[in-house]
Amino acid sequence: MRTPAPLVLAVVAALLGCGDTTESSSPGRILVTVSTRGAPPQSDEYLLTLNGSDPLSVTPNGSASYEEVPEGTYVVHLFSLADNCVVSGSSNQRSVEVRDGEVAAVSFSVLCSVPETGGFHIVVSTTGTPLDADGYQLSVAGTPLRGIEVNAEETYEGLAPGAHLVTLKDVADFCEVLGGNPQPYTVVPGKSVRVAIDVSCGEGGGPS
Repeated sequence: MRTPAPLVLAVVAALLGCGDTTESSSPGRILVTVSTRGAPPQSDEYLLTLNGSDPLSVTPNGSASYEEVPEGTYVVHLFSLADNCVVSGSSNQRSVEVRDGEVAAVSFSVLCSVPETGGFHIVVSTTGTPLDADGYQLSVAGTPLRGIEVNAEETYEGLAPGAHLVTLKDVADFCEVLGGNPQPYTVVPGKSVRVAIDVSCGEGGGPS
Protein backbone atom coordinates (compact mmCIF):
# COMPACT_ATOMS: atom_id res chain seq x y z
CA MET A 1 0.00 0.00 0.00
CA ARG A 2 1.46 3.34 -1.02
CA THR A 3 1.53 6.26 1.44
CA PRO A 4 -0.34 9.29 0.12
CA ALA A 5 1.97 12.11 -0.96
CA PRO A 6 0.43 14.75 1.35
CA LEU A 7 1.06 12.50 4.35
CA VAL A 8 4.71 12.01 3.33
CA LEU A 9 5.18 15.76 3.09
CA ALA A 10 3.63 16.27 6.55
CA VAL A 11 5.94 13.67 8.11
CA VAL A 12 9.03 15.26 6.50
CA ALA A 13 8.00 18.70 7.75
CA ALA A 14 7.50 17.36 11.26
CA LEU A 15 10.94 15.71 11.26
CA LEU A 16 12.59 18.92 10.06
CA GLY A 17 10.84 20.86 12.81
CA CYS A 18 12.11 18.45 15.47
CA GLY A 19 15.67 19.03 14.35
CA ASP A 20 15.47 22.82 14.96
CA THR A 21 16.64 23.20 18.57
CA THR A 22 17.35 26.93 18.43
CA GLU A 23 15.78 28.75 21.40
CA SER A 24 15.32 32.49 21.63
CA SER A 25 16.53 34.16 24.83
CA SER A 26 16.52 37.68 26.20
CA PRO A 27 18.85 39.24 28.81
CA GLY A 28 17.64 39.79 32.34
CA ARG A 29 17.65 42.81 34.60
CA ILE A 30 18.89 43.51 38.15
CA LEU A 31 16.86 45.98 40.20
CA VAL A 32 18.66 47.27 43.31
CA THR A 33 16.66 49.01 46.03
CA VAL A 34 18.21 50.88 48.97
CA SER A 35 16.44 52.05 52.11
CA THR A 36 18.10 54.20 54.78
CA ARG A 37 16.92 54.75 58.33
CA GLY A 38 18.18 56.44 61.46
CA ALA A 39 19.94 59.80 61.34
CA PRO A 40 20.16 61.69 58.03
CA PRO A 41 23.11 60.43 55.96
CA GLN A 42 25.93 62.90 55.38
CA SER A 43 25.99 62.21 51.63
CA ASP A 44 23.39 62.44 48.87
CA GLU A 45 24.28 59.20 47.10
CA TYR A 46 25.91 55.80 47.44
CA LEU A 47 27.65 53.73 44.78
CA LEU A 48 26.97 50.26 43.36
CA THR A 49 29.12 47.90 41.32
CA LEU A 50 28.27 44.67 39.51
CA ASN A 51 31.03 42.07 39.82
CA GLY A 52 33.39 44.91 40.75
CA SER A 53 32.67 47.10 37.72
CA ASP A 54 29.92 49.13 36.04
CA PRO A 55 29.52 51.70 38.86
CA LEU A 56 26.06 53.19 39.38
CA SER A 57 24.94 55.87 41.82
CA VAL A 58 21.88 55.37 43.98
CA THR A 59 20.19 57.71 46.44
CA PRO A 60 19.90 56.74 50.14
CA ASN A 61 16.24 55.86 49.60
CA GLY A 62 16.01 54.94 45.96
CA SER A 63 16.69 52.35 43.32
CA ALA A 64 18.95 51.71 40.34
CA SER A 65 18.99 48.96 37.75
CA TYR A 66 21.42 47.05 35.58
CA GLU A 67 19.88 46.40 32.18
CA GLU A 68 20.60 43.75 29.55
CA VAL A 69 22.33 41.38 32.00
CA PRO A 70 23.14 37.91 30.58
CA GLU A 71 22.02 34.85 32.50
CA GLY A 72 24.33 33.96 35.36
CA THR A 73 25.31 34.67 38.97
CA TYR A 74 26.52 38.15 39.96
CA VAL A 75 27.68 40.06 43.03
CA VAL A 76 26.21 43.51 43.74
CA HIS A 77 28.33 45.70 46.01
CA LEU A 78 27.02 48.78 47.86
CA PHE A 79 29.73 51.20 49.05
CA SER A 80 30.82 54.84 49.38
CA LEU A 81 28.50 55.37 52.32
CA ALA A 82 28.84 58.37 54.61
CA ASP A 83 31.01 57.90 57.69
CA ASN A 84 27.94 57.76 59.94
CA CYS A 85 26.24 54.98 57.96
CA VAL A 86 26.67 51.20 57.68
CA VAL A 87 24.89 48.46 55.73
CA SER A 88 22.66 46.38 57.99
CA GLY A 89 23.53 42.69 58.07
CA SER A 90 26.81 40.86 57.72
CA SER A 91 27.95 42.22 54.38
CA ASN A 92 27.55 45.07 51.90
CA GLN A 93 27.59 42.55 49.02
CA ARG A 94 24.70 40.50 47.68
CA SER A 95 24.84 37.50 45.35
CA VAL A 96 22.06 37.38 42.78
CA GLU A 97 21.10 34.92 40.05
CA VAL A 98 19.84 36.33 36.78
CA ARG A 99 17.58 34.29 34.50
CA ASP A 100 16.76 35.11 30.90
CA GLY A 101 14.03 37.69 30.55
CA GLU A 102 13.46 38.04 34.30
CA VAL A 103 14.00 40.80 36.87
CA ALA A 104 16.25 39.86 39.79
CA ALA A 105 15.63 41.99 42.88
CA VAL A 106 18.37 42.98 45.34
CA SER A 107 17.79 45.08 48.45
CA PHE A 108 20.07 46.81 50.94
CA SER A 109 19.12 48.34 54.28
CA VAL A 110 21.39 51.11 55.60
CA LEU A 111 21.47 52.39 59.19
CA CYS A 112 22.86 55.86 59.92
CA SER A 113 23.81 57.08 63.38
CA VAL A 114 24.17 60.61 64.70
CA PRO A 115 27.76 61.70 63.87
CA GLU A 116 29.99 62.11 66.90
CA THR A 117 32.98 63.75 65.23
CA GLY A 118 33.73 66.30 62.54
CA GLY A 119 36.73 67.74 60.78
CA PHE A 120 38.53 70.61 59.10
CA HIS A 121 39.40 71.23 55.48
CA ILE A 122 42.33 73.64 55.78
CA VAL A 123 43.44 75.71 52.80
CA VAL A 124 46.74 77.62 53.03
CA SER A 125 47.34 80.41 50.50
CA THR A 126 50.55 82.46 50.29
CA THR A 127 51.19 85.62 48.31
CA GLY A 128 54.24 87.85 47.78
CA THR A 129 57.93 87.21 47.14
CA PRO A 130 60.08 85.61 48.19
CA LEU A 131 58.04 82.67 49.45
CA ASP A 132 58.95 80.51 52.42
CA ALA A 133 60.95 77.88 50.50
CA ASP A 134 60.60 75.03 53.01
CA GLY A 135 56.87 75.45 53.65
CA TYR A 136 55.17 75.44 57.04
CA GLN A 137 54.11 73.16 59.87
CA LEU A 138 50.38 72.87 60.49
CA SER A 139 49.12 72.29 64.01
CA VAL A 140 45.55 71.38 64.98
CA ALA A 141 45.07 70.93 68.71
CA GLY A 142 44.99 67.25 69.63
CA THR A 143 46.70 66.00 66.45
CA PRO A 144 50.33 65.52 65.35
CA LEU A 145 52.11 68.25 63.38
CA ARG A 146 51.86 68.05 59.60
CA GLY A 147 54.08 69.61 56.99
CA ILE A 148 52.27 71.69 54.39
CA GLU A 149 53.39 73.60 51.30
CA VAL A 150 52.91 77.36 50.98
CA ASN A 151 49.84 76.82 48.76
CA ALA A 152 48.19 73.55 49.71
CA GLU A 153 45.27 71.84 51.45
CA GLU A 154 44.96 69.38 54.33
CA THR A 155 41.94 67.47 55.64
CA TYR A 156 41.41 66.47 59.27
CA GLU A 157 38.77 63.95 60.29
CA GLY A 158 37.61 62.37 63.53
CA LEU A 159 37.96 65.53 65.62
CA ALA A 160 35.91 65.96 68.78
CA PRO A 161 33.20 68.63 68.64
CA GLY A 162 34.11 72.04 70.00
CA ALA A 163 36.83 74.66 69.55
CA HIS A 164 40.29 73.65 68.32
CA LEU A 165 43.28 75.97 67.91
CA VAL A 166 44.76 75.94 64.41
CA THR A 167 48.33 77.20 64.19
CA LEU A 168 50.72 77.70 61.28
CA LYS A 169 54.28 77.15 62.52
CA ASP A 170 57.77 77.54 61.07
CA VAL A 171 56.71 80.67 59.21
CA ALA A 172 59.68 82.65 57.85
CA ASP A 173 60.46 86.03 59.42
CA PHE A 174 59.56 87.83 56.19
CA CYS A 175 56.07 86.27 56.15
CA GLU A 176 52.98 87.03 58.20
CA VAL A 177 49.85 84.98 58.86
CA LEU A 178 46.95 87.33 58.28
CA GLY A 179 44.12 87.56 60.80
CA GLY A 180 46.09 86.17 63.72
CA ASN A 181 47.98 82.99 64.51
CA PRO A 182 46.81 80.74 66.14
CA GLN A 183 43.08 81.02 65.73
CA PRO A 184 40.24 78.91 67.18
CA TYR A 185 37.84 77.09 64.87
CA THR A 186 34.82 75.01 65.86
CA VAL A 187 34.37 71.36 64.90
CA VAL A 188 30.78 70.51 63.99
CA PRO A 189 29.73 66.82 64.12
CA GLY A 190 29.26 65.33 60.68
CA LYS A 191 30.74 68.34 58.89
CA SER A 192 34.07 69.32 57.37
CA VAL A 193 34.55 72.97 58.27
CA ARG A 194 36.58 74.99 55.79
CA VAL A 195 39.47 76.90 57.34
CA ALA A 196 41.30 79.46 55.18
CA ILE A 197 44.78 80.58 56.27
CA ASP A 198 46.26 83.45 54.27
CA VAL A 199 49.95 84.31 54.43
CA SER A 200 51.67 87.38 53.04
CA CYS A 201 55.42 87.24 52.36
CA GLY A 202 58.06 89.72 51.26
CA GLU A 203 57.29 93.40 51.12
CA GLY A 204 54.47 94.14 53.51
CA GLY A 205 54.85 90.68 55.03
CA GLY A 206 56.45 89.86 58.36
CA PRO A 207 58.62 92.09 60.52
CA SER A 208 61.32 94.13 58.80
